[in-house]
Amino acid sequence: MLIELALALILVKIMDEIFLREKQPVVIGEILVGIIFSIIVFLMPEEAIVGNYTFSLNFEISHPAFDFFAETGILMLLFISGMETNLSDLKKAGKGGLLTGALGVALTFIFVFLFGAYFLHFDMKRAAVLGTIFTATSVGVTVRTMMDMGILHSKVGNVVLTAAVADDVFGIILITLVLGSGEFWDLAIGLTVFFVGIYILSKFRIIEKTMAIADHSIHGQYGLITISLGLMFLFAYFADVTHIATITGAFFVGLFIGQSTQERKIIGPLKMIAYALFIPIFFVKVGTLVDINLLKNFNIYLLSLIPIVFLGKILGCALGAKLGGTTSKESWRIGVGMVPEMEVALVIATLAYGSGIFGMTLGSQIITITIVYVIFSSLTVPIILKSMYRGEYIAKA
Repeated sequence: MLIELALALILVKIMDEIFLREKQPVVIGEILVGIIFSIIVFLMPEEAIVGNYTFSLNFEISHPAFDFFAETGILMLLFISGMETNLSDLKKAGKGGLLTGALGVALTFIFVFLFGAYFLHFDMKRAAVLGTIFTATSVGVTVRTMMDMGILHSKVGNVVLTAAVADDVFGIILITLVLGSGEFWDLAIGLTVFFVGIYILSKFRIIEKTMAIADHSIHGQYGLITISLGLMFLFAYFADVTHIATITGAFFVGLFIGQSTQERKIIGPLKMIAYALFIPIFFVKVGTLVDINLLKNFNIYLLSLIPIVFLGKILGCALGAKLGGTTSKESWRIGVGMVPEMEVALVIATLAYGSGIFGMTLGSQIITITIVYVIFSSLTVPIILKSMYRGEYIAKA
């Protein structure tokens, strides 16, 4: 297991550097490392014989310790996402930002749900989970493109930024509902208990007060970081026992800590830990779930998800932006800007795979098509955006 972990970390940073130089999302490179590992497992024999000696060539990418790093990476990713969700920005988003985020999530979910139910013949649960995978927008690619074009702080750029915040919140609520476990009444009770607890914590600002006390009282090295991570695991556990996805607990405690005055002391060191070790291992793990053996009979109908999600995002977000008061031209640009998906889509797909809801074969295929969509949207959106703005901006050197 140690050699796999060592190779993953070293190769990830080499791949990160390559993708950074090419101005492409580093996440794609990290996933490719996992796919390379999967190919190695597919091609490598179980043992090698040299003379009288037999050497095991077992490449343990499914080792429980490797899974632990990956699962912790999932929690930390959503924890940091919660900390970076600015509630004041959400309040300032206004009708345009809220409608753009909400309709983008809703229309994409409906399109994918109907495709899953009527064309793939999924039951309601599986169709709903499939729809949820493709609802979460990641505007990192769009933001970088708009920065290069010098239009990030235009009306279109501002709507995209604020809609992305709303999109995250709506997406987390949808994930909570769809990925909850147990029977209907167990889930209903769990949701009630969880969100009543969240309301109490928010109403009395308990987490913020806890962080203030910890900051004042704990003088040991990295005390606040340790307390924050402890709260992350505690809330993930709380979510789990109430039959809710663990990432929901991690997101909300991150949201609360992000509103505290201690956030600035926490976010930097926390990101260093997360992005140096746990989050890269998670994305490598995502790549390893592309099982070469299970792709031999790939369901080619899954490829239809790419245009369906593309269309759902563009139409939903453009409609929301239009209803929010932008012009038709601005609305279409906003719709295209909200198309990319990245981390959260991969998190949901991985959690769905781990839950066994799709089974191993179909689950691996859905992970694969999610990766394909992430790469496709990351590469095409900058090209489409630039063509929509041709002659209207001055690209930065």
